Amino acid sequence: MKRSASAVASAIASSACPVAGVPANAKATNVRPFEEIPGPTISSRLFGRNRVLFRSRHSIAHYYDWLVDLHKRYGPLVRVNQGFGRGYIVHVFDPEDSRQVFASDGRQPFTVPLQETTQRYREIKGMNPGLGNLNGDEWYRLRSSIQQVMMRPQAVQKYLPYTNEVAAALVDHIRSESFCRWALESAALTVFEKRLGALSDRIDWADMLVDLNKSIFQLSAELRFAFPFYRYFSTPKWRKMVELEDKFYREANLLIDDAINKLRGSSQSEEEMKFASLLINRKELNVKDVAIILLSMFSDGLSTAAPMLIYNLFNIATNPNVQDELREEVNAVLNCHREITPTDLSQLPFLRACIKETFRLFPIGTEISRIPQKDLVLSGYRVPAGTPVDVNTNVLMRSLTLFDDPLSFRPTRWLRDGSRPDSHPFSFLPFGFGPRMCAGRRFAEQDLQVTLCCLVQHFRISHHHSPIEQIYETLLLPKGCCDFHFEQI
Repeated sequence: MKRSASAVASAIASSACPVAGVPANAKATNVRPFEEIPGPTISSRLFGRNRVLFRSRHSIAHYYDWLVDLHKRYGPLVRVNQGFGRGYIVHVFDPEDSRQVFASDGRQPFTVPLQETTQRYREIKGMNPGLGNLNGDEWYRLRSSIQQVMMRPQAVQKYLPYTNEVAAALVDHIRSESFCRWALESAALTVFEKRLGALSDRIDWADMLVDLNKSIFQLSAELRFAFPFYRYFSTPKWRKMVELEDKFYREANLLIDDAINKLRGSSQSEEEMKFASLLINRKELNVKDVAIILLSMFSDGLSTAAPMLIYNLFNIATNPNVQDELREEVNAVLNCHREITPTDLSQLPFLRACIKETFRLFPIGTEISRIPQKDLVLSGYRVPAGTPVDVNTNVLMRSLTLFDDPLSFRPTRWLRDGSRPDSHPFSFLPFGFGPRMCAGRRFAEQDLQVTLCCLVQHFRISHHHSPIEQIYETLLLPKGCCDFHFEQI
């Protein structure tokens, strides 16, 4: 059934309902001025022990640790001069302040791009900027077009047979280096509705695409904290970035063109169509719109799926009692090795709790960015409209004030049996919040659920190396030995 534009608009706006009645409080009395918000001086950022600007790649990798230190030194609200004429940014470390930020969203939240380099590259190439790089009416138009396609459970469930297929292929080809290939195969099936052979006959090509994407994210992180010379003239690092982006888009565009040509004019009903087919056959979207949406979803899935699988496997492997309990739950629901159904997934609360607890201990992002369009009062300070705000509640996910025994992997904290603490609703936002919440959330969760089910059914999983750490490369990615031992059951 088709939905009206107003219905889709309502669906996008409804994701902010939990805070709809919370005032921005910008007219509160006894408010301290913006200039008094605590934070480091520009000199300490340039030359101090914990400087961020002009950092080496090694230092940038510890950006998340710098955020933790920022919170410890200056408290729940921190003002930071970004340098190079970029003005100030405000870091929010308090869940209640986070609530106020998101309450001001409206139906078109403004944000800064995750990768300014990608935004610049697409601008130079005359490409559609993509959802993550857009604000205002154009963002709203594109987001409305995918809202129904991606956020409904029924839309995601259409992919379960494919998800089962890719998970089974990973079981057959299980090696630590297979995780990124699995992510590539999963992303391609979701976005292009086809298998690529990344786990079997096209391994070299798959590794090349994975390495390109990883290099783009690494270099983007470096350029984030450097003087933005690349905006004014072509620097060596910018030329390298363009080379990497060109190669990645050349390969991805072959997949996009193939999908558009094969799926355009599909004879399937709308209820039968999957993600790409629905987009390609929407009259309100032109070819450029469809291409950039498919490209963004493919790149996002490729970038995030493998790290999250690795973090989940690490937690399961290093907590054998949890692994045994998880296997027991999975085997009770799936008493034989068969394809997993939506009903099966609904009966696996401990599995969902394990994944949720992994998102808490190993968040993959460092912030949820906003550019509020009206003045806010946060922690008693006025924050003027138009000031970039980074909601860094991920820093608090290991906080003793918000979580009992925060450094331990305890999935039971998320179960509805009385063991879950009364944590603040804005202390845990792994997929963002409101109208700009991650559009691929349900796909990501389903991929993880099915794949972990298959792996714990077939293998006892162990990890006999130093603990996995996280480094900042635009996202928080695994550092350390990601080799796991898989013992066939």
